Amino acid sequence: MSDNPKSLFEHIIELRSVLINSACAIMISMVLCYLTIDSIFDFITKPLTEILKSSGQSGKLIYTSISEIFSTHLRIAFYSSLTLCFPYIILQFWKFVRPALADHENKVIIRIIFAASILFVAGSAFAFYIVIPHLFAMFIEHNSNFANFLPRIGENVSFIILLVFVFGLSFQMPLLILALDRLKILRVSTMKKLWREVILVIVVLSAIVTPPDAFSMFFLATPLILLFIISILICRDTNNKKC
Repeated sequence: MSDNPKSLFEHIIELRSVLINSACAIMISMVLCYLTIDSIFDFITKPLTEILKSSGQSGKLIYTSISEIFSTHLRIAFYSSLTLCFPYIILQFWKFVRPALADHENKVIIRIIFAASILFVAGSAFAFYIVIPHLFAMFIEHNSNFANFLPRIGENVSFIILLVFVFGLSFQMPLLILALDRLKILRVSTMKKLWREVILVIVVLSAIVTPPDAFSMFFLATPLILLFIISILICRDTNNKKC
């Protein structure tokens, strides 16, 4: 921890520097992503195009406005750059708060950042490689009996990006439960008694944050319930070791 505390103005200057560095990194990365946007676009839409081809369709997406492709490419470039720059942004904010933390607190923060990154990647990969292909397959197979499916670029790319980020953020639940227990805001023993209410909250939140269909809600709620159970067991074992 620093022996010479800085003034409020100095902290504001440092925070401004962090925000500027983060914004510049995102902008530079966004330009680089846009230069390779075709490869990124093919990768993101691969779950949908492969299902379309397997169902006998061309595998091409359509657009209904002149600016739709351009705006979709910008959206993809932004979220791709945000994902690439996420470790750098976290590092910048950690450097900002590091002087105010003790050595053992810094070690805890590093572990939390590492665990959060792993959980985010795990949640995003689960959504991209398991949830999204199954959802598209079910929807296309069901709707093919009624009409031809002509997928729009903007809507479907937004759908994929939304699910990837929602699952990535939702997989932070173990860290949230651990933090609530350590800060004595909500003890594990209390969560165990209220497990029915917690599961109900998970189901309701899953229905709110996912697209309006039962399959998306099911695919999000199921791993979150499992993560809740695992988190309770981990926190209980940790607390027993401290006793």
